[in-house]
Amino acid sequence: MKRALRFVTCSIKFIVLPLVLLVVAAGLWLVYLAKTRLPDLDAVVTHPSLQAEVRVVRDQWGVPHVYADNEPDAYFALGYAMAQDRLFQMELILRLARGELAEIAGPPAVPIDKIVRSFRLRAKAEAVVAQGQGLLPAPMKAVEAFVAGVNHRVENEPPPFEFSVLRIPKRTYTPADCLTVAAVLPITFADGLRGDALKTILRQRRPDLDVDALFPGYSNEVPVTIMENLAEAEAYLRAKNEAAADAGKASSEAPPSLAALEAVLRHLQSLSNLFGPALGSNSWVLGPSRTQSGKPILANDPHVGFTNPGIWYEAHLKYGDFDLYGHYLALIPFALLGHNRHHAWALTMFANDDLDLYAETFHPDDPAKVMYKGEWEDVETETDTIKVRFGRDVPHTVRVTPHGPILTDAFRLLLGYDGPEIALCWVWQHLDYTDAEAFYRMGHANDYDAFAEAVSLITSPGINVSYADRDDNIAWWAAGVIPIRPDHVDPKEILDGASGNDDFLGYVPFEQNPHLKNPPSGFIVTANNKSTVKPVGPIQDLPGYWQPVDRAGRIEQLIEPEYRWTIDKLKDVQFDDAAYAAHAIVKQVAPILATVGEGALDPLEQQALGALRQWNHRHNVGSVGATIYHAFCHALTRSALEDEIGGELLDSYCTVADHWSFFKHLIGNDESPYWDNIGTEGVETRADIVLEAFREAVAALRDELGDDPAQWTWGTVHTIEFKHPFGYAAEYLGLPFIREVFDVGPFPASGSTQVINNMIYLAKGLKYDVIAGPSTRRLIDFADAEHSLTVLPTGNSGNFSSPNYGDQAGLFMAGKYREPCFTDEQVEASKTHEMRFRPTGS
Repeated sequence: MKRALRFVTCSIKFIVLPLVLLVVAAGLWLVYLAKTRLPDLDAVVTHPSLQAEVRVVRDQWGVPHVYADNEPDAYFALGYAMAQDRLFQMELILRLARGELAEIAGPPAVPIDKIVRSFRLRAKAEAVVAQGQGLLPAPMKAVEAFVAGVNHRVENEPPPFEFSVLRIPKRTYTPADCLTVAAVLPITFADGLRGDALKTILRQRRPDLDVDALFPGYSNEVPVTIMENLAEAEAYLRAKNEAAADAGKASSEAPPSLAALEAVLRHLQSLSNLFGPALGSNSWVLGPSRTQSGKPILANDPHVGFTNPGIWYEAHLKYGDFDLYGHYLALIPFALLGHNRHHAWALTMFANDDLDLYAETFHPDDPAKVMYKGEWEDVETETDTIKVRFGRDVPHTVRVTPHGPILTDAFRLLLGYDGPEIALCWVWQHLDYTDAEAFYRMGHANDYDAFAEAVSLITSPGINVSYADRDDNIAWWAAGVIPIRPDHVDPKEILDGASGNDDFLGYVPFEQNPHLKNPPSGFIVTANNKSTVKPVGPIQDLPGYWQPVDRAGRIEQLIEPEYRWTIDKLKDVQFDDAAYAAHAIVKQVAPILATVGEGALDPLEQQALGALRQWNHRHNVGSVGATIYHAFCHALTRSALEDEIGGELLDSYCTVADHWSFFKHLIGNDESPYWDNIGTEGVETRADIVLEAFREAVAALRDELGDDPAQWTWGTVHTIEFKHPFGYAAEYLGLPFIREVFDVGPFPASGSTQVINNMIYLAKGLKYDVIAGPSTRRLIDFADAEHSLTVLPTGNSGNFSSPNYGDQAGLFMAGKYREPCFTDEQVEASKTHEMRFRPTGS
């Protein structure tokens, strides 16, 4: 027996010891790669295209400040610096936009590549470059110089850590690659991808119910719009509704079959999740009459999906008389957000509907012909090959109708889809793409008129551009091309492609887009809310995927009474976490629970009701009322709607903006048919469902968090972790130690959905994991534009072993800011590294 035990012990040592040594060796190799793949931030770089010496000074936050004598040299250095800090992010987003993920991820990424290639982003970008659409010589030269800088970094320094681990080959980047990445934006912000299919499905599934009630827009409340105050909007709508009391709206042709559309929705929902949620943004500008200094102030916090590194890369360019501190997207050379001593601008999503889905009719014997306006028309066909790592290459074909590319070919080949063909039509496909020119000129504008002319070049997605300058102007434009549709068309449903009767009739001239300059109120607020209740050009009621009024209403509630604002006071506004609608909702349900629940609520439920009634409607991490409120609202939504529309469709419905507007009206509508559970014999009332949902919510809280309500704090269930792509993979593989290396967090998070500090969660039971929120917070006061405030969620560097990888996370989570370096003196005082770029041979 002893010999047997010794034999087993020796065998274990013989097997385990090499494995341990192998793991240690692998770990040491990874550490070595991490340390040796950091960029040289003090290098001297030479290149034959450079005309003069360029300095790139990085400050303590890792922000590069580019000092050049001319524009091409400045953009060359910007490209080089961005590639030093964000090359893996640039490569990954380019592969996503080009449909090339399978080249590094293998067969599982083929469906993603096929679907993305159906959008023809690369084809459109290459056409823009080849034909010179929307790119005048100056910005084109800037793009070319930027790309040359990126490529010189690729050739001049070792690849980043992630490239070595994944064995990603080098590539030569092109100007078309920059525009391909920019082309992802229309898709990212296109709520119609899932919303149009969803409404069509629901209308077919429940023809006995008023499905329009589920998509109310602002019809159930006085709208908080950008252009009108509440009294003006209410008076206009009252008169309009009285005039239109007897008017009806025709419908489009019969939509495709229900089963087929449900398959489309599943795949479009997955695609929307892949590109990342873009679920809102805040900005406001205050004129001289509203500030203590008598000079304008601009505030902005755009909300997008959280990643690590984050979406924004900060950089400061200075050459000649050009001096701009900007926020850039990876592989895009022009700042999308920016400020200098003269002007500053902010962005939120306009949320207009510039995308439609069409059900197409193909010839039964010839898939290369489609019915359009009563005639069989030839379909354009594009064929290429998807290269697949660890697998066979896959041919790919896209058919393009007069409306746009067919999306469902990818679903049919890969996922067994057997429904009708659905074509995607959005504005960006059918017009010259001039957005790159727009942002180049916005940064170079030296007066209000030049900036306004630049804004007019934005096509898609639609963007709210807020503006302030040192000349005491504040302004806002609803920028983007607005399609004009026939009166009978409901653009939130799938339309008929064969007849041509549902097609765009044209586009609203930019000068008729909604716009404000120096309004009497002294402030302009945008939060993805509807621009105006009044006609826009020939469009009587502007369609869009407007976010609920809550954030806009709360901002105006805070801004309107005050006339001596400073950026210090505005910090509290940007971090405000009070729920605008919570008072009305709690006021509706608390009496029901107190009356109907008398004798029916157990002691724990009574405690929970007391905490809810005492809640101050805020979402600090220690709040118990916030946790009960959200658990109850989610339970009530499911109790009211799941029997009518099913769990899977309900999950999709809860991602569209209208779901919250519907819920706020439902909670006070005793007569709504949605209170009745169609799965039971009796007829349930609002009181029945409210009581049932509250008890379910408390039971879930007890099971998950214990029977002491004091422990049900918001920060326990509402958390955020900024995830690197390797962190996502580690989570999937169950390797927490890798997540700890690459991810930043997790942190308990204040804020919530539908509040100014819009920390948008994905509810999984009672875990409200934050997936999106403020991608930066900016405050710029033109009384002292050189001392503005900003913060990023993590850091400016994408290199995980850099000190600037996650160095701002603590500030961000606490609602604090840093002062970006703008003057030469500030930059020199904060300098940590300095690079020199010189012409070859100098």
